Amino acid sequence: MRSPLERFRTPPRKALSVTDLVSPAWCELQYWYTLTKFGRKRATPAMKQGTVVHKELEDQVHTTVPVEVMTKEDGWALRIWNVIQGLRTLRVSGMTRELEVWGNVDGEIVTGIIDQLSYECPDEELEESAEASYADLRTSKALLPEYQTSITEFFLSPAGGGRKLSDIGVAKHERDMAYSMTRSPETPLRKIYITDIKTRGRSSRSIPSVNSVGFRPTHLQLQLYYHFLTRLVTTDDVTIDAIATRYKLEADKPFSDSFIAQVGSLNEQFFDASEDPDADYLPSSSGAESEGEFPSSSQDSMTILLEHNSLSRLWKLMKSQHRLTFLPPNTNPSTTTHSQPQDDAQEDTPPFPTLLSPVLTATYIAPPSNPDESMQYIGSRSFLFNPSSLYSYLTDEMHWWRGHRQPRGVPIMEAWKCRICEFQEECTWRREMEGKMAVNKRRKRGGGKANGEGPMGPVDGNGNADNEGGEDVSGQSVV
Repeated sequence: MRSPLERFRTPPRKALSVTDLVSPAWCELQYWYTLTKFGRKRATPAMKQGTVVHKELEDQVHTTVPVEVMTKEDGWALRIWNVIQGLRTLRVSGMTRELEVWGNVDGEIVTGIIDQLSYECPDEELEESAEASYADLRTSKALLPEYQTSITEFFLSPAGGGRKLSDIGVAKHERDMAYSMTRSPETPLRKIYITDIKTRGRSSRSIPSVNSVGFRPTHLQLQLYYHFLTRLVTTDDVTIDAIATRYKLEADKPFSDSFIAQVGSLNEQFFDASEDPDADYLPSSSGAESEGEFPSSSQDSMTILLEHNSLSRLWKLMKSQHRLTFLPPNTNPSTTTHSQPQDDAQEDTPPFPTLLSPVLTATYIAPPSNPDESMQYIGSRSFLFNPSSLYSYLTDEMHWWRGHRQPRGVPIMEAWKCRICEFQEECTWRREMEGKMAVNKRRKRGGGKANGEGPMGPVDGNGNADNEGGEDVSGQSVV
């Protein structure tokens, strides 16, 4: 039997996305049904409303104009160009929105889009506590026995079908990454903050707590953005050659004259493809360039494109813009961590800091109910990047994507989710759970000991997770 990865995320189908990795955190079995029936998440009315809100927010920062693309290479170049412009907008105006990022998870290319990056700190108190929190984390890791490996030493462990961090050049760097983000240089530098925008109906004025079940996908989503962006700045985890191979692109092929003419005639705008030859919306990836100042302001877009007239060259320019934006001044790019194993001596050398803060935020907004109203701010939740929680989740999740285990339903304490699931009538987990609960009830009546575990055992320790629905689900039937 083919794995989910083989069935749904191998060429010519789209590659893995951040959505693919975090959606199963709500219910893995539900996402499995979604993939088998539709191939992707279907847009609900709430999601469509959220898209409208995101577009309105994006238009506050970028001017969007249509560009007709003639080739796949042009389409990818457009997305790389948009990232370059987005990074420049961040440096000039202090904020950018809808910035694409790419990462490497267990050898798979993963794409995502960050809603917002800005220099405005969303939680000063949490920012101030970050350094002490990561110092405590480093101390606890130092106390581990020599034979016991920390969870962050495994970014998709061999047992889970993946590789050690040291195999992909992260090792000590990744364990200390969050700490490195908080190391203060002698001269304070402005940090950059990642925010995800969530929309909620006006009738719902509450927002989930950071530790709630409902917040878990968002918690993982923001951490993936942080991880991908940090690695994009400091490593060559993702290469343009890997992207070109997967999508059958010619990385050194010149862009079409039409593309250069259209984009070259515009300077400050944010560009949009009127025709997408690759429905994935997945741009290309890395190839590092040691030098990297943005071209002189006297150079227009036409000159820049002509000088970087291929995916390989344009990607190098984008990489230089990432370093210019996220590395402190006078940082030597040669100190970045490449995707090569390092010896212990190298791993003991603390990595340089970037300007990306580990304070991650989800902001909740109520969309307008009519054209005369404006969006309303509901509230925000901020938390610190936690490598252990992210990497342990990814290890287990890639185990499922690679077909090493079956999809799992929710723990019994989260059975309230079934009430709003479109697959509740056909869900095998639900039927198995109902049968097991009936057996447990009979055992209780007969004086036997009930087993409260699900058919496949507890899921990642979530059996004691918050019951966001507010119901007492213990001992009741699955609805």
